[in-house]
Amino acid sequence: MDPYKMKVIKHVIYFILLSCAVTNAQFTNWNWAFGDSCGIKFNSTGIDSSYITSVNARGTCASISDASNNLLFYASSPDYNIWNSFNYERGAVYNNNHQVMQNGLYIKTSAWYHEMVILPDPGNANEFYIFTSGVTSTINPGLRYSKVDLSQNGGLGAVTQKNILLYPNPINDGLLAIKHGNGRDWWLIYKHSDFQSDTIQTLLVTPNGITITAGQPLGAFIESGFYRFAMNPGGTVLAGISIRSVIELFDFDRCTGLLSNHRYIRNNIGSTDLKERFWSVEFSSSGRYLYVATADWTSYLFQFDLQNAQPWQSKVLLDSIDVPLAPASTIRRAPDNRIYRSIAWNNGTSFNYPYPDTAWNIYNTHLSVINYPDSGGLVCDYQPFSVFLPGCRTYLGLPNNPDYTLGPVIGSPCDTLSVGIIENEATEQLVVAPNPFKDQFKVTPIHGVFSANTKYEIYDMLFQKVGEGRIDGENNAMIRAENLLPGVYLLKLFSGTKPFRVKIVKADN
Repeated sequence: MDPYKMKVIKHVIYFILLSCAVTNAQFTNWNWAFGDSCGIKFNSTGIDSSYITSVNARGTCASISDASNNLLFYASSPDYNIWNSFNYERGAVYNNNHQVMQNGLYIKTSAWYHEMVILPDPGNANEFYIFTSGVTSTINPGLRYSKVDLSQNGGLGAVTQKNILLYPNPINDGLLAIKHGNGRDWWLIYKHSDFQSDTIQTLLVTPNGITITAGQPLGAFIESGFYRFAMNPGGTVLAGISIRSVIELFDFDRCTGLLSNHRYIRNNIGSTDLKERFWSVEFSSSGRYLYVATADWTSYLFQFDLQNAQPWQSKVLLDSIDVPLAPASTIRRAPDNRIYRSIAWNNGTSFNYPYPDTAWNIYNTHLSVINYPDSGGLVCDYQPFSVFLPGCRTYLGLPNNPDYTLGPVIGSPCDTLSVGIIENEATEQLVVAPNPFKDQFKVTPIHGVFSANTKYEIYDMLFQKVGEGRIDGENNAMIRAENLLPGVYLLKLFSGTKPFRVKIVKADN
């Protein structure tokens, strides 16, 4: 074999190994822990099994599983089992033995419904962030994070950092996480809930830590914390709903974290129509259909066809529940691509949290399910109270878990973690050595020399340019990059009409 091709093959093999090393281990959303002691494990076709957990939360909950779909840990707020009183300020983290994790108490939230999300640390396969939001101005307002290290206590884990404040003002009750286009890092999205705010905020989690980006003033002005997001399965379209009669859509760029192309499905702020008190939202697995559940004396469930030029006109009523009094319901797409609905039972007088021991009925011991969410109208097969939960009860919460398995945007500018060299048969035309490098590296074209005045650019994982220069007709060009921090970068060269792209690695000195 040609020795140059052999070198390139070695580099490709190296980058395969490198991608495994720098990218998070695979995690899944196949275990749900929610409500009053409920646990569900999914498989690809449906619910695999049910079990009892230590959660007792009226809403907020989150969980994460490993690549083999084994539960790693979960969290919720508030926790009545632990505190034996209704305390708005205290959440808890549990290990996979359903015990409170070491240092896992006193997680600050404000006892709402979608206040937590668990994200892997892109720089450490054993560590995880728990992001928590405070919706009110008086009880733990703002955005915080805690850290979990699963390498401690024989794999049961410990909370090693707690309640680190990132943003001090109230935000919406609806944290949303989506993978960066590189398939490793994470975007966290939330909306400011200050009076008359239209600002949507993105936060980026990388191996280097957390960066809060500039907020975007876009969409409806909201003065209530009851505003929630959902993302389509491809991570390209964001839906936002408000209890004040707003359903809106945005396009989302997984590379830059920027929103664009704002449009309304419904914008009727101030409406007194109880059918428009939108509470929970979810996409079908294809992204074509949007499902919305409402909250008031009657809880409605609607389907919208996003391929319709006027989605509001495509509205289909799937269900309405008012006996016993059902103030709201939460819907969530599961790993089996069905959409499940939880409803909190109400005795007709007050919202019951925690439930009395005698409160066991079809409403709080069952989930409802949309079996075929990608089918239009009633063919979607909504089945109310059809999934029995043995030994546990539901409230208004289902886990706020992202799609941990979403991959990179292949071929996009930010797909800098994909394996190998990307365009124009560059695997047979360019060698970089040494790679990893410390201060400098040499680029060599396998055939011929670089054209006069060849330009190069270096980008980091956020696709931000961190270096550039020119190579003047050399065939062994040395590029100095001692100022770069250790990590993975993208080198782009432009030689005549031929572009080259290759990953380079700055070693830790």
